[in-house]
Amino acid sequence: MSIYYELTLLSENKQEGIYELAKMATNATNNDTVELIQLKEWEKDFLICQYPDGETAWFGTLPHGYDLNGLTSKEYIIEQLLNEFEQELEEVYWVNLDTEDYYACCYEEYIFKTNRSIYFLVCKSMIKNIKIRLLHRF
Repeated sequence: MSIYYELTLLSENKQEGIYELAKMATNATNNDTVELIQLKEWEKDFLICQYPDGETAWFGTLPHGYDLNGLTSKEYIIEQLLNEFEQELEEVYWVNLDTEDYYACCYEEYIFKTNRSIYFLVCKSMIKNIKIRLLHRF
């Protein structure tokens, strides 16, 4: 299994509409429902919104010799995000996307609004070399 994180700068204008940016970033269609849920305690709630055991699922076992400088995996990711923003973080939203499409992975998506910009973070857990066989029953 591989874990994939991608942080994208959506806008350098913090006044831009977050909902519209979330729809664009998630590739939501007119049939999809996008809900933005503000996380008041984002450092606590981060990566456990969709899956109750999310912290275990998202961080699992670290490769031997990987140094997190004494931090937990979650603390390390949060520190990396804050270092990347280099701006004051104002709001964090979990993007709850209800889609009719099928995803062959687990994912969580977030919007980070700083005092100057808006960012989108997607976290995906994918199984490598998966083979899917479609069976038809008549």
